[in-house]
Amino acid sequence: MNDPPATILLVDDRPANLIAFEAILEPLGQRLVRATSGREALRFLLHDQCALILLDVQMPDLDGFATAALIRERPRTRYTPIIFVTAIHREEEEIVKGYAYGAVDYIVKPFNSEALLTKVRVFLEHHRREQALKREIDLRASERDELHRREQVARADAEAQRERLHALFMQAPAAIAILRGPDQVFELANSRFEELVCRKDLVGWSGREVLPELIHQGLWDIPDRVYHGGELFIGKEYAVRLDPPCDGSLEERFFNVVAQPTRDVSGKVDGVLVHVVEVTESVLARRKVETLAKQLQDADRSKDEFLAMLSHELRNPLSPILTALELMRLRKNAEGAERERGIIERQVGHLARLVDDLLDVSRATTGKIDLRREPIEMSAIVARAVEVARPLIDSKHHRLNVTVSEVGLAVEGDPVRLAQVISNLLNNAAKYTEPGGHIVVEGFRDDSEVVLRVRDTGQGIPPDRLASMFDLFVQGEQPLDRSEGGLGVGLTLVRSLVQLHGGNVEAHSEGVGRGCEFVVHLPALDRHGPRGQAPRTSGRTEHHRSRRVLVVDDNVDAADTLAEALRHAGHEVRVEYDGSSALAAAKQLQPDVILLDLGLPGMDGFEVARRLRTDAGLSKVRLVAITGYGQAADRKRTAEIGIEQHLVKPVDLDRVIESVEE
Repeated sequence: MNDPPATILLVDDRPANLIAFEAILEPLGQRLVRATSGREALRFLLHDQCALILLDVQMPDLDGFATAALIRERPRTRYTPIIFVTAIHREEEEIVKGYAYGAVDYIVKPFNSEALLTKVRVFLEHHRREQALKREIDLRASERDELHRREQVARADAEAQRERLHALFMQAPAAIAILRGPDQVFELANSRFEELVCRKDLVGWSGREVLPELIHQGLWDIPDRVYHGGELFIGKEYAVRLDPPCDGSLEERFFNVVAQPTRDVSGKVDGVLVHVVEVTESVLARRKVETLAKQLQDADRSKDEFLAMLSHELRNPLSPILTALELMRLRKNAEGAERERGIIERQVGHLARLVDDLLDVSRATTGKIDLRREPIEMSAIVARAVEVARPLIDSKHHRLNVTVSEVGLAVEGDPVRLAQVISNLLNNAAKYTEPGGHIVVEGFRDDSEVVLRVRDTGQGIPPDRLASMFDLFVQGEQPLDRSEGGLGVGLTLVRSLVQLHGGNVEAHSEGVGRGCEFVVHLPALDRHGPRGQAPRTSGRTEHHRSRRVLVVDDNVDAADTLAEALRHAGHEVRVEYDGSSALAAAKQLQPDVILLDLGLPGMDGFEVARRLRTDAGLSKVRLVAITGYGQAADRKRTAEIGIEQHLVKPVDLDRVIESVEE
C-alpha cells in the first residue's frame, strides 16, 4: 500500500529562503507548507500535523527558539522533529540552546542541499514507520475490541449451552460425570453414575476422596492423562473392584470408559467428561464361551493327535505281522517258521500292551477298577516298579538312585496298581531324558502322608504345559520317528490310580531342558486283538526281472521280514535301519528301488529322500514310502519331495512287490 505524502512545515520570515527550501525538497514528492512567522506556524499546528519542521531561528516578534518551546508544550506536537536553520547564531552556545529547545538537528547557512535532503529523508522514513505503527496499533485495538465483544457473546452462549448439557446429562440413561480442574472435582454426576459407583452426593468432592479404591487400580490415571494431555481416551473392559461393593460381593466388574477433555472459551482444558458403561455380564459370558471354545479346541486337537498316534502305533506292529504271515504262506510248510512266529508274538504282545493301556485308562477314569487293597511298604512297591522299568533305564544308560526307607512308609493300596503308577513315572523319566541321564526316586513321611518323588535331568516341561500334563493323550515333544512310542495315556492313568487311592500327584519343572519332578502323595497307614485277514493267492506273474532293492526302516522286524519276502520273490535286497546308513548303502548298491520308512530316528525319511534327489548318481532311483503316516498332508509332502508311491502300513506284500517290479 502507498503511503500518503507527509507534511513538511517550512518556517522562515524570508520568502526567498522558503522558495529555496521548496526547490531543494520538491524532488521528495511530499506536501510542503509555508509559514512566514512563528505564530503562523503555531496556528497551522493547531489543526494539522506534520512529519518535520524546518524552523528559522532569527525571526521578528517570535523567534525560532520561542516557537520551538511553544510547540514542545503541546502534547500533540511534543515529539514532532524540528531542525533549526540559521545564518547568524553560529556559536556553540547557541547550538546547544537549540538542542535544549527540542531540536533534533541544527543546520547553519549556507548548507549543502544534498546533506539537507539526506537528513529530511531520514526523518520522513521515521515518520512513515511511526504512522504505520500507529495504524497497526489502531487495527489491533479494533480487533481486540471485536474479540472481546465476541468473547462475551461466546461466554454467554457457552454458559447457556453448559446448562442445557448438564440438564441432558442428568436425565441421560448412561452413566455420565464431569470432573473439573487438576484435582478432578465432581461438577456433575448423574443418578446412573452414582448407582454404578455405589456413592451419593458426589458433586463438590474430589474423585480420589470419594473413590479412593480406584487409585491403586490406576483408574484415576485416565482422567489425569486426558486433563493434562488434552486427548480423547477410549478404554474397553476395564476391571474394577469397588469398596464397598454395591451388592456386597468382591468380584470384579468390567466397564467401557470414554474420557474426553472439556475446554473453556479460550480453548484451554478445564475438565474431563467421563462416560461409563458396565459390560460385566457380556465380558463374563464371552470369557466363558472362549474357555469352552479353547477346551473344545484342545480336546479336538488331542483327539486328532491321539488318532494319529494310535494309527502309527497300530500300523507299525501290524506290518511285520502281515509280512511274516505272507512268508509262512510262501514257504507252504512249517519248517523255518520259528523266526516268523517270534516276530508275530513280539508284535502281538506290543498290540496287547497298547490295548491294555487304553482299557486301564477307561476303567480308572470311570472308577471301575477293582483295587485289591492291602497294607504294604512303599519300598516294596518301588522295588517292583524299578524291576519293570529297569530294561528301558539300562538301555538308555541312565543312573538310577533310590532312597526309600524299607519300613515306616506303609500305605493301604493295590500293590500291582501302585507299582504301575511308579513304573509309569520311571518309564516317562527314562523316555524323555537324554542317554546318560540321572533319575532319582525319594520316599519320605510328611505328617499323615507318604510322599514319593521321581526326579530326572531330562528335557523338562514348558510352563504352559504343566497344567495339562495329566490330561488324556498329552505327551512331550517327540521326533517324527516316535521312537519312544506310547499313546499319551500313562500320566492320565497315574493320576486316576493315585486319586482312587485317596492321594494326588503333582508335576514340577523349571522349564525346557531343566528336567522335571513328579510328586505322589498317598495317605499313610498308621500301624499300632483284532482278527487278521485270510491269506490271499498272489496274482503276480513269476516272470520278472530281478531288482536291486534297498529297504530302510528302523523297525528291525519290519525291515528284515520285508527283505526276506523280497529275496524270496527273486530280488537282491539290502537292509539299513537309519537314514545316514541308507545314503551310504545307496551309493554302494546303486539300487533300482528304495523302500523308505519316513519316521526314521535322527535323519528322517523326508531328509533322506531330499538328499537322494539332489545326488546326480541316485536321482533316477525309484522311491517308495512305506510308513505309518497316511494323512493327506503326509501324502502331499512325499509327492512334493519326489517320492513316487506312498504306501501306508500295514501294506499288502503283493502290493509292495508290484511296486518294486513296476
